[in-house]
Parts: sequence; C-alpha cells; structure tokens
Amino acid sequence: MNINKKKEEVYFDIISGPSKDALFDACKYAYNKAAKLDVNFSVIAGYTAPLGHPKRASIPMEVSDFRVLAVGHEGASGESFNLYGRCRANLDIVNKAASYSAAAPYKFKAEYNTKTRNGRITFIK
Repeated sequence: MNINKKKEEVYFDIISGPSKDALFDACKYAYNKAAKLDVNFSVIAGYTAPLGHPKRASIPMEVSDFRVLAVGHEGASGESFNLYGRCRANLDIVNKAASYSAAAPYKFKAEYNTKTRNGRITFIK
C-alpha cells in the first residue's frame, strides 16, 4: 500500500496482469452479457518487511470480477495505459480487520504497463 500525499489517494501495486490484447478485448465486451471475458490483476496489499529485508514477502489482496470500462493511453510508448472500471476487492486485509468479510464492489482506476505487466491501482468506493 502506498499513499500519494499530493492527491490524497491510496494505491496498491499490480505485479501481474493481462496482455494488451486481452485488455482491449475485455474493454470491447465489457457491456456484453453473452461474451464475458475475464481479466485478472494480481494486487499486493502490502509487504511483511521493509525493502531489502531478506524475509520480505508480499501479501496478496483478494480481487475479482474485473470489468475494464475504459482504456486510455498514458504516454507515447503504446504499452502504458490508464484503466477505469469496476471490480470486487477485499480491503479488510489492508485495514487489519480481525474478521475478513466478502469482497465489496469498487470502481477502480489504474496505471498499467502491458509490457512489464505491472502498475498501480486505486479503489474508489
């Protein structure tokens, strides 16, 4: 979890995601109930130790049901995109809640690179 103090937003690292073709196909069929194309992103809720610690491990976040509703270019590389859509996410692990609840619906915006397959995502209630 990272905090951008300038914009007062909390964002999370994406460490794996879909290819460029899968991303655009998912956006193309986002409103088609007959042709649901699943895309998945692996999102990290945080880490068990500071950067450089030998026993550092990532803590995955429970995310599902991604619907990519809009894709925009971020720069001229042709590989970096601004994504907007909906998904389900369980942020209880971030809030360190004692009991975990089911994933709740969120809007999201993300900066994602299809070449490196990583980026960052912000969830909006």
